[in-house]
Amino acid sequence: MAVSKHSAYFVEHSDAGFFVARASGYTQPLAVEEVREAPADDPDAITTLLERMGRTAGAAGYTRARCGVYPRGRLLGKLELDEPRKAKDPRYLEERIKADFNIDAASWHLAVLNPRTGAVADVGSLMEKEFFVCGAPVETFSQAQKQMLEYGVYPDRLELGSVASIGALVDYHRFAKIEAPSLILEIGMEETRVVIIHQGAVDAVRVIRSGLSSMISVVQRDLGLKDEAAAKRLFYSDSFDFKEMGPRLVDKLLRELQSTVGYYEVSTGLSIGRILCTKAPEQLAWLNKTFAKSLNVDPLVINFTDWLERNGINLKTDLNGDGVPAHWLGLFGLMIDSQPTADEAQ
Repeated sequence: MAVSKHSAYFVEHSDAGFFVARASGYTQPLAVEEVREAPADDPDAITTLLERMGRTAGAAGYTRARCGVYPRGRLLGKLELDEPRKAKDPRYLEERIKADFNIDAASWHLAVLNPRTGAVADVGSLMEKEFFVCGAPVETFSQAQKQMLEYGVYPDRLELGSVASIGALVDYHRFAKIEAPSLILEIGMEETRVVIIHQGAVDAVRVIRSGLSSMISVVQRDLGLKDEAAAKRLFYSDSFDFKEMGPRLVDKLLRELQSTVGYYEVSTGLSIGRILCTKAPEQLAWLNKTFAKSLNVDPLVINFTDWLERNGINLKTDLNGDGVPAHWLGLFGLMIDSQPTADEAQ
């Protein structure tokens, strides 16, 4: 396959997998030429994937890319200030972050964003009272960068994949003129990050201390498997249909979600209309339908073709826009409104 030396690469690495997109460039308009994915914890499969995407086997160089990662212990939170002018003092904001999220800001890479625009917030402005706080410990970001280098990927930019996905969904809500709030679930092994998007903004954020591990435990128990490893392999395989077991598997997480949704709806007077699990790989697509049915809401279905075209992103003909899996969302989030670095612009 002929690959242009000007090709741009976007990489996302999470528990759901290792995803790579090759595009015609970093600025819009751009064409997405190819998307491939590999298991998250299979270095050989990742190496093969990168070679098929255009890197010569055995080459000493790296694949330069914009990267989205999901460091363990990452923070997604909403901060509201009663007296915005106090935030002009950096110590005040640092103390609020420490108190609200129980972290030491000095050892974290943090960003304080406007929950509607995604831009860096004008902290201390009387016009801004709500902030979206995100980040991760410096150490975990360093580990993510090191792992990318070990895979042969040189990160020109390293971002929180969560923020890229959420930003893409906020933009999609505006594009599709979705009026009712949407419930977004980022389900990890031990915890689930819950984000509610309403009127083109992040409206609420919560972390629930339950995730895929609790579901795998139910699989092991109900199917009488000898160990957790066997249950995990079956859970992620395509050889067993979990749709019927779904309600039992999600029961623990569902009860927490029902509490979160109930509180939000009572406090705002609004009703959740749609739900989307952003990190679920293809074999766990049943999760979205199970949660939607249990919460009596609709799955959020994204019209990728029209939305991406509006953002100056064109899918090649062999990438069927109507069949694009939702777990590619983070890759597209890395592409939207991106600006080239000095190296990329050359």
